[in-house]
Amino acid sequence: MFQDMTSAHQRKKQPEVIRAQLLRAAAELVVQGGTQAVTLDAVAAQAGVTKGGLQHHFRSKQLLLDALFEEMNQRFIESFHAYIEAEPEAQGKEARAYLRAMVGNPSDAHENSVLRALTSSMMVDPELRERWSCSWQEDLKSQPEKTDPAHINAIICRLACDGLWFADLIEDKGMSPEVRAAVIRRLEELTRE
Repeated sequence: MFQDMTSAHQRKKQPEVIRAQLLRAAAELVVQGGTQAVTLDAVAAQAGVTKGGLQHHFRSKQLLLDALFEEMNQRFIESFHAYIEAEPEAQGKEARAYLRAMVGNPSDAHENSVLRALTSSMMVDPELRERWSCSWQEDLKSQPEKTDPAHINAIICRLACDGLWFADLIEDKGMSPEVRAAVIRRLEELTRE
């Protein structure tokens, strides 16, 4: 009992640790059974916290799923910005950063499983799809519409990156690693044209 009290006391002092633990538990449940498997009771049990403890961080399932989507989105944004910072050449640097963040380093197997489950849920749930697409649309609105070849090349690169990312996500074996690498090299060249 003394150990349980110590553990509960330590959790109160580390809200970010508990929040991360809850998100990991939700991610595991999403991988096992999709977003429909995520209930407050199931997440609390998986994380080893009370339902009240979970609701201190996330008042509803939707807020929990939103946080899980946001966490995945934030990882991408941080990676994207790191690639922009590291890119010395101005012409097409955002497109190259997008390419590298999306497909340059395939995510680990667990993260891909979470992304696969979230993406599957998004495809059949219009509300989730709307929530997820809004974050990307805001970024795109900030860029002026142009029809010059460099801008069109950047759009082609972005759409091809999305396709490569999706192929990686569904573990498409239709392309050898050599061909995949050649496609990525060609997309990088396209960003410089």
